[in-house]
Amino acid sequence: APTIYRACGCPACRNTGYRGRQAIAEFLTPDAEIERLLFAKADQGAIERAAVAAEMRTMRVTGMAAVARGETTVEEILRAVSAEE
Repeated sequence: APTIYRACGCPACRNTGYRGRQAIAEFLTPDAEIERLLFAKADQGAIERAAVAAEMRTMRVTGMAAVARGETTVEEILRAVSAEE
């Protein structure tokens, strides 16, 4: 199991526990079903469900992978991603 870190802070990070920025992205290569939904002007939920079914990695999944690598914290991912989802 990966080690999950918590932000503790120091004078160098102004006691935030974080330094710098890291991009958390999702990338989707549209397949035939997603193209069909886009051209049909389907609602966002239908497109998102098809994208996840096509194995798109969501920002939350990508962020949690960064947590598992020790690059950030669960709290920071939940804060950053919940604003987007």
